[in-house]
Amino acid sequence: MSPLPRTFDPPVKLTPKQANIYCWGFQPEARFRDAVCGRRFGKTFLGKAEMRRAARLAAEWGVSVEDEIWYGAPTFKQAKRVFWRRLKQAIPEAWRAHRPNETECSITLKSGHVMRVVGLDNYDNLRGSGLFFVLVDEWADCPWAAWEEVLRPMLSTCQYQIPGVGMRKGGHALRIGTPKGFNHCYDTYLDGKPGGEPDHKSWQYTSLQGGNVPEEELEAAKRKMDPRTFRQEYEAGFENYAGVVYYTFNRDECRTSERIKPGEALHIGMDFNVMKMAAVVYVVRDDLPMALDEFHGVRDTPEMIEKIQARFPGHSVAVYPDASGQNTSSKNASESDLSLLKKAKFTVIVDSTNPGVKDRVNSVNAMFLNAYGERRLKVNIDQCPQLTLCLERQTYTDKGEPDKDPKKGHDHMNDAAGYFIAKRYPIKTIVTSMKMGVAR
Repeated sequence: MSPLPRTFDPPVKLTPKQANIYCWGFQPEARFRDAVCGRRFGKTFLGKAEMRRAARLAAEWGVSVEDEIWYGAPTFKQAKRVFWRRLKQAIPEAWRAHRPNETECSITLKSGHVMRVVGLDNYDNLRGSGLFFVLVDEWADCPWAAWEEVLRPMLSTCQYQIPGVGMRKGGHALRIGTPKGFNHCYDTYLDGKPGGEPDHKSWQYTSLQGGNVPEEELEAAKRKMDPRTFRQEYEAGFENYAGVVYYTFNRDECRTSERIKPGEALHIGMDFNVMKMAAVVYVVRDDLPMALDEFHGVRDTPEMIEKIQARFPGHSVAVYPDASGQNTSSKNASESDLSLLKKAKFTVIVDSTNPGVKDRVNSVNAMFLNAYGERRLKVNIDQCPQLTLCLERQTYTDKGEPDKDPKKGHDHMNDAAGYFIAKRYPIKTIVTSMKMGVAR
């Protein structure tokens, strides 16, 4: 099999830490590589270099065209959004047999090899071919079964001839991403450490070590994020997400005795549930929130409106509700919950969809305690006993999601509290320019 044509396309650029991962590729003692990295490490740029090299080596080493080269992510939509355009950038036109297949997100090379972008959620549909190389992105979020039942067996049948070395058997893999608790990502990371598996190698790099995120940006992230989330997302730390969801809440440290003042503007987070409506009443002073009152177990939206108007006459009210209230009614009537709130002369502040559960939880935890040790959200424990109870008792399920067991009922108050915080004090994603070295 002839090598692919020489090209003068610009090489992919890598930072020193990316290059360290890259240089171990296709070595027998690092057949399976695991790179645990903080956000903005530059995984995508590394991925471009890895895929480009795999294409070149497949031709040079006489790999069967039945053994493909894949980029995989948790879902096909995510894989296509993150990497399809980048893959087309990484593979020179001179290497391609014809135009990329935009429907299947695949490129056929002049050597006959096929490169694909795939989603690992429907992994049963991926069976069939063999694999010479697979890059698995966001490994912690991918199903373990996709690796165990599909990808690993597909790597087993590949064989090729390395000039001057001889016959080699077995395809190669790079699994990369930010950790998510102590799941399979942690297990495979340990396989690559000293004393682990002989053909595995692993790395753990923070965002700062990646060389793409300035230190001042990380300092800004510390102020926005709770300590555990910051350690996971930017320091690539393995954090235990079992136990209490709002782990930064401490009733002694987060307590305030402040009360609502006459005429003070109110900000109310609200969760819609028939017979179980919940609302948390905030005020904002010096741009910091305080939860000073609550409503729980309210029958429906009309009753909630009546209670708010009766308890807080003379106050301006802004409601930050559950976005699902745009299309439904807790009273099972034709009018939506949001339209009822607007008719009551409340200001309604809501997006078309709710924030992600993880984003909302992280925002609340960061306000209770950020990585600097600052507690910016206070609660009047005496006026908000139900909120306090729910913050202390809602736990994660065995799937790592906040428990919404209706028998416990700890979710509604917390959801209501979170809608306002996530809207007013969101955790913003850091975006920076990249400083790179070179890899061909």
